[in-house]
Amino acid sequence: MANILLMGVYGEVGQSLYHALKDDNDIYAFINPDKPNHYGEINGLDLDFYKLDDMRKAVASMDIVIFHEDPIMRFARLNQGRFDTFLQLIADNLGRAAEDSTVKQIVYVSEEIIHEEVKDILTAYKTPVVRTDTKLLRYGKSLKYKNPSNRTMRSAQRAQIPEGWTLENVAKYYFKWVDTIVFGIVEIESNDDTVEITFPALDKAMLIMERDRENEEERMILLKVVGGSLLEKGAEATFEFRGLPDNKSFIMMLHDFKSRLPWQVYKMTQAPIHGLVSRIYQVEMVINNTLLEENQKNKPE
Repeated sequence: MANILLMGVYGEVGQSLYHALKDDNDIYAFINPDKPNHYGEINGLDLDFYKLDDMRKAVASMDIVIFHEDPIMRFARLNQGRFDTFLQLIADNLGRAAEDSTVKQIVYVSEEIIHEEVKDILTAYKTPVVRTDTKLLRYGKSLKYKNPSNRTMRSAQRAQIPEGWTLENVAKYYFKWVDTIVFGIVEIESNDDTVEITFPALDKAMLIMERDRENEEERMILLKVVGGSLLEKGAEATFEFRGLPDNKSFIMMLHDFKSRLPWQVYKMTQAPIHGLVSRIYQVEMVINNTLLEENQKNKPE
């Protein structure tokens, strides 16, 4: 019997895989404790595949991991960013985690819409990857999986790394650039290990982030959101810059942010602002990658 990990069993693909494999294998799958999976024989993992540490725990004793889309990937209350970017993040987590585990093979399930970047990320790591030849046809994405009790926001945007820049340059320039475009509405003070965003009029910190060097890995800059008037008391959130294996692009992510503002107010104010700033920064990276003068002028020391 092999230990096989599925991404989830909340959609057609995961359910079909479960029924096809369950008699001869031990099946594991990521689950959401608020969403019963109705399969008593499955080994449910209450872990977050968007977090690298959780992915490592999930694959630790697996023989095979099957990578496929599942509605569980959309269970956060508010997701900002393209879905293929979230898939690329999960793929990078899996690729990194599988290298240090018992995983012998990753099976990438092809669908009608092929995500070539996802396959490229998986194959950039050492674990062998097999892609299914038969592409699955979906009958539309499921929209019925809501999680109204989960008042978290997750954001992910992919962008180019300008020619000659490092991931450190990208991260340093981000906070310098945001401080410039907000026109004095907020002030941002940053050094190598701390970022503080304040409202000058109120003399109060909105957000405080601290560099988490201890948990960083290759091609990764990790900041913990540790305080500020906009963060719900006791909440844990992270802001991350993740370089992808091609060394030409990165994903900028905000994980599990819980705002102190009422949810509807947050959805209409703070969340859209963050999303807009992130999308503009994607364009800023393109400009710095294509215009030599801007590249040299803006590259942080």
